[in-house]
Amino acid sequence: MRRYAVVVVCILFLSASHASAEFYRWVDRDGRENFTNNPAKIPMEYRSRSLPFKTDEARVSVGDNPSAANKMPVSIKENKDKYGRGEDYWHKKSSNLRLKLRDLQNEYDLVLKQLEDHDQKAKKLGSKKTKPHSSVEKKKMKLEKDIAKTRKMLEVDLPEEARRAEAYPGWIRE
Repeated sequence: MRRYAVVVVCILFLSASHASAEFYRWVDRDGRENFTNNPAKIPMEYRSRSLPFKTDEARVSVGDNPSAANKMPVSIKENKDKYGRGEDYWHKKSSNLRLKLRDLQNEYDLVLKQLEDHDQKAKKLGSKKTKPHSSVEKKKMKLEKDIAKTRKMLEVDLPEEARRAEAYPGWIRE
């Protein structure tokens, strides 16, 4: 019986292979990287985009032995969306929309000031209600439409485009 137990233990030791866990990486809608070794823990919406992630043993240090990563220069891979566009592209696009919105808002404020000045002049003259300049009113209405359109592009269309391109959401934030 003892001999049988020794043989079984030897067979188990010899048949045991090196066990290594496979890790998975995915990026959620907030742009955060997540890792797990259990694919069942990956949310359904990210399973198609999750990638196997191999650990780099050279970056691990144990005890007094410093890791090899401390000795080698680290090259940082720039992240890109599925069309090959990086953070600079998305940041520039969102910055241009913010700048356009700011300019439109400043122009709108000037038009409101012109209308207010016109009303003040009419009150000083003591005349009854006078019609404001129709060109200023038209400009005000056009600016309101442009501001609404640009705001929609910045707050709805651009995030949707970035989501479809699988870009990090943080790339379009201020």
